[in-house]
Amino acid sequence: MKKEDFLNLRTWFQNYVRSFYSEDVFISQNVRLKEDHSIRVCENISQIAISEEMDEENYYLALSIALLHDIGRFEQISKYRTFNDRRSENHALLGLTILESERILTFASQEEQHIILTAIRNHNLRTIFDDLDSKTLLHARLIRDADKLDIYKILDDYYVTKTISPNPAIDHGLPDIPDYSQHLIHDIFNNKIASTDGLSSCNDMNLARLAWLFDLNFTETFRLVKERGYIEKIINALPQNREIDAVHDHLNKYMDSMLNNA
Repeated sequence: MKKEDFLNLRTWFQNYVRSFYSEDVFISQNVRLKEDHSIRVCENISQIAISEEMDEENYYLALSIALLHDIGRFEQISKYRTFNDRRSENHALLGLTILESERILTFASQEEQHIILTAIRNHNLRTIFDDLDSKTLLHARLIRDADKLDIYKILDDYYVTKTISPNPAIDHGLPDIPDYSQHLIHDIFNNKIASTDGLSSCNDMNLARLAWLFDLNFTETFRLVKERGYIEKIINALPQNREIDAVHDHLNKYMDSMLNNA
């Protein structure tokens, strides 16, 4: 992938997203949210790719995946008024359908198209498909890390404004109650990516996102998570008790071990 190819994709992306701009305040707010998210994911993936000393071809391929990874979100929020895949449809698969119908990737080689589409298909799964070749796997891991970094930022920003400007699309329609589920605590203490099946509260969603730490792949991602204080900010949004303190301590020790062993 060349720089010019990425710039052409970015122009298409900007025009495509503008087609969803709306006078509906809720739709407009969330289209802008995902537009800004996609741009920041490009910035995150750039940092990670540079830290991994990727060549130019793979660098712009990674940027292209980052730009397009959530392309299904715009139709999703406009059609269903939610980002909850279970209440609408899988936004990654919707994105693949859109890219195919728009024929925006016809300039790319068959290998590049395969990598882009496979990485997008895998970006929101609990675990990556286990049959990917090494290059495709690299790009699938890159987008998952870059995406999680910015979702952490979105959450941190939302914690500041939530009381005065709640957004059901970010909360996935879950109730903001003090309860949380013990199976999520158990998963974290066992260094497992938490299942999002049966989440019953905003606290459950936050615990599941904390468990993303066990799915991160690159040293630079861990460094940025620590530098930006994402874990602490999510912890502060949870009930303050000894169990959550123990979760915080466990996550910090895990993160430090990944950084120290890099």
